Amino acid sequence: MNTAFFIALRRLRFPIIALIMTYTISVTGLVLIEGTDGQGNPVPMSWFHAFYFMSYTATTIGFGEIPYAFNNLQRMWVTFCIYLSVVNWAWLLAAIMSLAQDRTFLEAMKRGSFSRSVKRIREPFWLMCGYGQTGAMLCDRLGHAGQRVVVLEKREQEMFELELHDHGLSIPALLADARDAEVLMAAGLSHPELAGVLALTSDDATNLGIAAATRVLNPYVPVYCRSETPSIAESALAFGTDMLINPFKVFTDELRLLLLNPQAHQLFTHLTPTHSTSRLTTRDCPEGQWIICGYGRFGKLVVDALSETGRPCTPIDPTLLNLSPKDIEGIWQDELDELRDAHLPYAAGIVVATGDDTRNLALVALARQVNPDIYVILRQNDDHSALLFQALKPDMLMVPSVMVARQCLAAMTSNLLPVFYDHIPQIPALDIQRLLHALPDDNTRIWEVCINFDEAPAIFSWLCQKRQIRFLDLVRDNRDRDQRLPVYIVAIMRGGRFIPAPVEEDIMILPNDRLLLAGAPSMQYRFEISLRDEQVLSYVIDNIDRPDGLMWRWLAQKMKS
Repeated sequence: MNTAFFIALRRLRFPIIALIMTYTISVTGLVLIEGTDGQGNPVPMSWFHAFYFMSYTATTIGFGEIPYAFNNLQRMWVTFCIYLSVVNWAWLLAAIMSLAQDRTFLEAMKRGSFSRSVKRIREPFWLMCGYGQTGAMLCDRLGHAGQRVVVLEKREQEMFELELHDHGLSIPALLADARDAEVLMAAGLSHPELAGVLALTSDDATNLGIAAATRVLNPYVPVYCRSETPSIAESALAFGTDMLINPFKVFTDELRLLLLNPQAHQLFTHLTPTHSTSRLTTRDCPEGQWIICGYGRFGKLVVDALSETGRPCTPIDPTLLNLSPKDIEGIWQDELDELRDAHLPYAAGIVVATGDDTRNLALVALARQVNPDIYVILRQNDDHSALLFQALKPDMLMVPSVMVARQCLAAMTSNLLPVFYDHIPQIPALDIQRLLHALPDDNTRIWEVCINFDEAPAIFSWLCQKRQIRFLDLVRDNRDRDQRLPVYIVAIMRGGRFIPAPVEEDIMILPNDRLLLAGAPSMQYRFEISLRDEQVLSYVIDNIDRPDGLMWRWLAQKMKS
């Protein structure tokens, strides 16, 4: 048992044993040495008096000689005991000070405190493995929304950043490797209120280990795993991971949607939990030749997205030549010359997608110098360089941490929302226009409601009684039923079939329907009152304002009769 208590006992056992032996010898000696009373008669000291005297004398408090004045032999013994106990107390205090600086003991103390704070959580929480840039954004978003988060991080610098930031709620955090099963259990993997596990470290193999451990120890909790390596992604899927998040694929899917259907991309921006987009300007992606600087995993996905929309691409990347890093540095100037002379003057757009932020900034500066009107898609790897990248004002900016955070927030908001993203390109243009016209411009709330006894008891009870309810009637204002609540169906899952929205508002609601809804933030609470309160539902559907309480119902019945 590697707890702080047992570590302290192990470190302090010799000083404690020596102190106990000191007091035992001192008390026993006082009992064996006979004292004298005021008349000179021999008087033995009791065990209680001996222990009481040593308790206040050996700790340098001092009080007096009891029950009678000591003789010389007793005083010589007490003098010896005082020096002996002072030495032992000094030894014990030195050992305690050394223990207070012991790294193992401090880690055990933190782990114990962390485990107790997790056990005290009484509301749903997310277990985040890996803080970093993505974790910081998620903690800030969830914390200010009132959702609890528990963090595991193995880098001290990230833990320091976590302590510096104010995320709205206190976040239990532990400096440990999340691949350790014991650490995961201490972080609440078996906690009944655990909402899900987020494997968000920068190492795909670590994320795979976290997903595997979670699936073995708690197979019922959802797992969202970040993975950029195809082979590791396949292994994570084999373990049953609920969602694999590849930031490169998330961005290229958004780029593909923007190229194929700008209006659908606008709807996508409205319905993202962060209401953010990678698009920083309103310029359309131009037709013509595109240059890809950095033909790695991200560059290849961008080439596929551009090629599908009829935009030819030319990759330029020294790593394609199988050169050593030293050789690549040597031809850096040649690459700049090649860009300047052969491609940039005639290119419609450029995608700067290398893994080096400094290099990306230099390439964009060169591209703008040679071709000021070129369309720029820029990759930012480190959030600490955000100010520099924003100052360049690219047309689209790909930040991996933002991509992962946005996808995680979508999955946390509703399981239907990521599915809806996949169906956006198939939604008719007229329906997209109607939704864009109806939804708030800057602050749209997305939420999911399941028509069952737990989430919508009032309407579920009515439906079980064979009552037919239209959605158009359900969104009547429960304060004035002649008014309509600005709540709209974005998608509906019925009997395993996903229906992207907007569906017709006179659609009949059926038991166990899962509705993905959108509207103003204040409308969610007012809409759900109608789902839960039968009295409110009766007013909304039938225009019957039933009195509440037995007495009021009796009076209403008397007045009616």
